[in-house]
Amino acid sequence: HGRRKCGCSSICSSCCAWVALIIGTIILLILLFAGIVFAFLQSNLPEVRLQRLDVNKLDIEDKNQETLLSANFEVKLNVTNGSGKMELAYSGMTATMMSAGFTFDSIDLNDMRQPPHTTSDVYVRSAVKRAEVDEATGQELKDKSKTHVLVITVGVKGRIDFYSSDSKLISLPFKIDCHSIDQSEIDNGHAPICNTRLTPLG
Repeated sequence: HGRRKCGCSSICSSCCAWVALIIGTIILLILLFAGIVFAFLQSNLPEVRLQRLDVNKLDIEDKNQETLLSANFEVKLNVTNGSGKMELAYSGMTATMMSAGFTFDSIDLNDMRQPPHTTSDVYVRSAVKRAEVDEATGQELKDKSKTHVLVITVGVKGRIDFYSSDSKLISLPFKIDCHSIDQSEIDNGHAPICNTRLTPLG
């Protein structure tokens, strides 16, 4: 007589069920722990506000049936590390700026470190020279700039390192999104808060 095999459908079914339950519990605990850690790190991200917008130059030129834009925008971001114990380090940062459907070329930002309870200013300077745009975009930028009602979107992405007692805990990608900020709001002394989030999945 051949040996009887022990499978999940035989007398070993209870054993298989226990193994599956243990594995499932372990996976659940890992996910729960990861969620707690992620929420903790997210709560220690900096508060970012768009504090100032300067339009240093904005010229529209019509030439050979083309609309050419020359512009120089500067945005001041106020970055506050409100954590009581975490030191933050930012690296590999790039920034983009968009207004009236026109997107400036992305620029690189300097790396920096922030001790707890400190505030830093980050300047995003974007410029373009005689870039071809459609006539409607050029006219909208010109008109809204004159009346200080530009709507601007600024995005920053890079990596953020979390330090505790000079020990690096973890490094994760992050994004800052200052979406559709009204120039008039900034000019009136308000500093709209931007959305800052971790982006571990890219």
